[in-house]
Amino acid sequence: MKAKFIDIKHATFVGLITLATFVSCKKVVETDPYSSFTSDNFFKSVPEAYAATLGVYETLKSPSTYAWYVPLVYDADTDVEFLSAGTTANDFREVSHYYYLAGNSYFYSTWSTLYNGIDRANLVIERIPQMNLYTSGTTEQKADLNRMIGEAKFLRGFFYSELVRLWGDVPFKIKSSAPGDDLSLPLTDRFVIYDQVIKDMQDAITLLPATIASNERINKFGAKAVLARIAIFAGGYSLRPDGTMQRATDYTKYYQLAQTQVNDVLASGLYKLNDSYSQVFKNQSQQVFEPKESLFEMSFYTPTVTNTNSSSWGTFNAPPTNAGVYGSTLNRTFVPSSFYSTFADGDLRRDFSVARYILDANGNKLPLLTNRDDERWGPGKWSREYQNNSALEKTYTNINYVAMRYADVLLMKAEIDNELNNGPTAEAYEAINTVRRRAYGTNVAGSRINITLGASGSGYSLSTTTLSNTFITITGGGGTDAYAVPTVVGDKVTAITMLNQGGGYTSAPTIAITDVKGKGTGATATATLLPKKNNADVDLPTGLSKDAFLLRIQNERAWELCFEGMRRADLIRWNLLGDKIKATQDAVKAIRSQYAYEAATNFKKGKHELYPFPSNELDVNKKITRQNPGF
Repeated sequence: MKAKFIDIKHATFVGLITLATFVSCKKVVETDPYSSFTSDNFFKSVPEAYAATLGVYETLKSPSTYAWYVPLVYDADTDVEFLSAGTTANDFREVSHYYYLAGNSYFYSTWSTLYNGIDRANLVIERIPQMNLYTSGTTEQKADLNRMIGEAKFLRGFFYSELVRLWGDVPFKIKSSAPGDDLSLPLTDRFVIYDQVIKDMQDAITLLPATIASNERINKFGAKAVLARIAIFAGGYSLRPDGTMQRATDYTKYYQLAQTQVNDVLASGLYKLNDSYSQVFKNQSQQVFEPKESLFEMSFYTPTVTNTNSSSWGTFNAPPTNAGVYGSTLNRTFVPSSFYSTFADGDLRRDFSVARYILDANGNKLPLLTNRDDERWGPGKWSREYQNNSALEKTYTNINYVAMRYADVLLMKAEIDNELNNGPTAEAYEAINTVRRRAYGTNVAGSRINITLGASGSGYSLSTTTLSNTFITITGGGGTDAYAVPTVVGDKVTAITMLNQGGGYTSAPTIAITDVKGKGTGATATATLLPKKNNADVDLPTGLSKDAFLLRIQNERAWELCFEGMRRADLIRWNLLGDKIKATQDAVKAIRSQYAYEAATNFKKGKHELYPFPSNELDVNKKITRQNPGF
């Protein structure tokens, strides 16, 4: 069932405020069609205040922020993904391959959009308490208005935390801009900003609803989960102005704050993992809201064709797809084969997350298994085959960015307890093992399958590099996600390769080998159930040291959260980014020297852990008197 979604069409603050809309299922519910308002006469009713609050949320859906740049460009290149090769100036390749300069337009676009969102939040925080309804309205009106203040404080804190994460010390203001203001501000120490971020988040938590979310508006426990992440970023390593990577001397206070937040989320009893890892992303791809697994989700839904260009999820980071049954993809995100090799056998996440295939015009899979095909492996989580395939989404998509999943909360719990207790606790083990049990399917009935070729048949057509002329269908058995491809030599099927053994099969499914031209006959294949793993097979061994357990967490976060926009940030806070990039490049160059992964060639420790202050900002703001290290 599709739940409610926020649709933010227009909510712009540049002296004027245009009202936003709210979408519930397929019905668009709009506020009265006022044209525009000055901020001085705008905040007169709850709907007006709500429209202004949606204007703060709108910052999230910009391609300059979370519909593209921040999670899909700024999170590459790492040990789990890299963007397409090239040396084009002033584009995403320049950013991801670490040869950018301060003049790259992506940086200023993100910087200015986040600050615009902060200014919108400042206005909401200031103006709602001045409304008559804030003190004299009904109980329901007061509650609604307080919730909006909480949302604005949460978002202001989030935007500042992201500026700090990307740039370190940044200009800082918590008052809305007015005509005549001096908008040139000096840099403020990141920990002073973190203090305000934490205060904003804590204030928000007292004002936000404690019930399970019914749409993408943030609730109390979503805010707690995000605050926990911000706190462990604050307690982790970051690049300082002198070019060294340091963590705060009192960093454990941030872990203690994070521990309180994750414990509250767990104790709420509102959240649980979806039994199926793959279904989480199929739901995301079909815009099915899943509030028990998703704690902070950014709405990109738009109901009109002309405006459906905000989300690059499922096209920039999806398997190569030829237009036909599905829309084509703009795939520019690839997975190093060295990362694929780190998954253990039986981990259901591996062959779902990493697509070793392309989708042809008929929607069939063509394997990428020969020559340099492994350099084209891509993220499979948001593949076109899982999407709605509507006219709205033939190029870009309406897929939301889920910025906080419950699995992340569990992994933070494990990491925080390990840090504060100088080694893993029983609760830390239970948290990480809960994630692992789903990953290996021990939490549900059924198992993986294998397929064995019987008769080779005859008359089967060879596939081309763009079209699968002979393919395999798997039906029945109660499971999902298994797929295999045949090898045709001459006109006979000579082998079958499993690209995904699937999971949840309680009986052997039926296998059919089909020739799209209708000429092939006689080939047969049989599926068999593979032994099912149990908890003892997948749980971490007891007695691990603090460092050994942390290493397990670092790996688990890669396998569970790959391509979801946080890997680079994780590696920075662990002070591992440069080492992981070098190890990845060494590994893939050992496969072949021409492997198109070049990040380590350009990456410099003590420089590329932060982005340079945008040239556009430095040109006008002379109170910023230095550049970030190395620039």
